[in-house]
Amino acid sequence: MEVGGFFVFGFLVFLVKDVVMGGVSVKMMRYYREFLSNSMIQFVLFVGTVSSILTIVEFDRVKTILALLAGAVLYAVVEYLVHRYLLHQFPNAIPVLYQKHVEHHQYPTALRYLFSPMWYDLIVYVVYFVVLWAVFRNLSLVMAFIAGTSIYQLYYQWMHYIAHRPITPVTPWGKWMKKKHLLHHYMDEQSWYGVSHPVMDYLMGTHNPKSSKANGYMDGGK
Repeated sequence: MEVGGFFVFGFLVFLVKDVVMGGVSVKMMRYYREFLSNSMIQFVLFVGTVSSILTIVEFDRVKTILALLAGAVLYAVVEYLVHRYLLHQFPNAIPVLYQKHVEHHQYPTALRYLFSPMWYDLIVYVVYFVVLWAVFRNLSLVMAFIAGTSIYQLYYQWMHYIAHRPITPVTPWGKWMKKKHLLHHYMDEQSWYGVSHPVMDYLMGTHNPKSSKANGYMDGGK
């Protein structure tokens, strides 16, 4: 369950650090509760838990591991595509989500704009399940795909959350990714679309911020 361990490890690093330093701070406990109290996070956590349990029950060795990894990679790619094209370049594709993202850029520290609405993720996972079942007709593979995707999504959501909250990431990786995401918000909204990883930005050439908000939401750009 390497994908699940990746998210769990990152989350536990915060907890262990606080305990070693003299107990979990009231401030960090507030952020943990804040993150986990969001309805969308709770839904994805539920999906990840159920799919992970079924993945273990239906474990099919190499096939299951490959499906887990494929589900995580799929989300890592879609994360970039949705952010760049649906939330920035094509506002008429899903206007409700685009407008919510505009507000997120206008008020980047506002908690109400940090997470997508639960109905969106519910629809996505229902469609995702139907498509996977139509392709594989195999519960083990379908659940492994969904487990990999949902667990990676939790990692993504945590990275996005700490990027906008007054939290200092523990690892150099976390600090670097937070810096890049804030460059997307405060320097050039047409660069650094990746929140959880930079691979797609390097592949697509969007890793070099060009100027300060010259073509971003604040100036009415699309």
